[in-house]
Amino acid sequence: MRKKWRSMRLAGLSFLVVATSLTAVGGFSARAIAGDDVPTVVLGIEPLEGAPDAVAAEITDALRQRVAATKGYQLLQGKDLVEVKLVFACPDAAPACMSQAGKSLGADKVIFGNVKKAGSDYQVTLKLLDVSRAVVESFTAETVPKKHADAAGLRSSATGWLAKLSGKGGGSIQVRANFPGAAVSLDGTQVGTTGSNPVVIPDVAPGRHEVTVEKSGYTTTKQEFTLAAGQSLPLNLTLSPVSVEVPRPEGTKASEIGGSGEPPSGEGPTMARTGFWIAVVGTVASAGLALKYGLDVRDINSQLDQYRRFTCPGDPPMSMNCDIHAKPATPLTDDQRAKAHSLTDEGNQDQLLQWVFVGIAGAFAIAGGVLLYKGYLTSEGTQSASNHGLKLFPTATTSSGGIIAEFEF
Repeated sequence: MRKKWRSMRLAGLSFLVVATSLTAVGGFSARAIAGDDVPTVVLGIEPLEGAPDAVAAEITDALRQRVAATKGYQLLQGKDLVEVKLVFACPDAAPACMSQAGKSLGADKVIFGNVKKAGSDYQVTLKLLDVSRAVVESFTAETVPKKHADAAGLRSSATGWLAKLSGKGGGSIQVRANFPGAAVSLDGTQVGTTGSNPVVIPDVAPGRHEVTVEKSGYTTTKQEFTLAAGQSLPLNLTLSPVSVEVPRPEGTKASEIGGSGEPPSGEGPTMARTGFWIAVVGTVASAGLALKYGLDVRDINSQLDQYRRFTCPGDPPMSMNCDIHAKPATPLTDDQRAKAHSLTDEGNQDQLLQWVFVGIAGAFAIAGGVLLYKGYLTSEGTQSASNHGLKLFPTATTSSGGIIAEFEF
């Protein structure tokens, strides 16, 4: 029985040696087939401090796709960082321990890291480990806005992350404009059209470039920038409508080419009249609130009368305190003083609001007067605009003199 156990143990040892040899041969074969491509594994990004698992998974997928599509790298099948730390007892992801994990996966380089909440955004920290030397060659830590933490945005950012970790490769730019449908060109070559999402231009070589945004009827906008290796640069360009002045033919009256300049559809007067009634409502509402807070102030003053104390009148003045009716009164207790302070603070706040709404009511009233003039006194109806408004007719007789004022709508 003992001999049988010994033979089984020797057989197991032989199997281990053969498996190790096959692993070495397999690794040599993969390197030979891949040429100079570096076997690289991307461990699943670890979510920390409230970061969603979905965001960590999207970052992992974006990095793996970027490594697989980049010349010089051979992407190997990876594991989750949490799983690797658990299996290899690497609670702090120390380089020596992570190097053992990389060797077990047949990798020369290991990319790992974490993502955590940074306010409403996310902070991504990534490291590149050299397995043979058991050292972290480089790392990067960047903040990703929440609105860009989707599959498309993270794939764009992954290009810059890998370039920064490896120290080579181009960066990317994201171009936005204030109008959709504008053509975006980089160094004279059109690369896309603006819309609700930014125009992402990946693999831009480091150095100085020029981006141009143009659209018919708008000014052409250009912006020069300098891009570093692996940098992800957002650019926001502003287009302005081109104003064209149409010359008026000589001898042509204003009414023949558009009247007095007012919109033919009457939109100007209509908007002014609408604004006038809005101003009336605002004036009434603000005045009502000012009145309400004024009444509150008066009520608080009446409540404070019982706590007011003055030096009693007399010649000479009496040493005791009197109330508002000039009658001797007992000193205030601590509770009464606290109540008086509370009422005073409340009254000061109400008084401040009273004057605020008085000012708002005044502003609404002024705006209403302007809109009244534009919407009703100068608008075109059945008569010309010159026949509306305030008319003054001076008169003079032998018995009296004066001015007759006529006000028409």
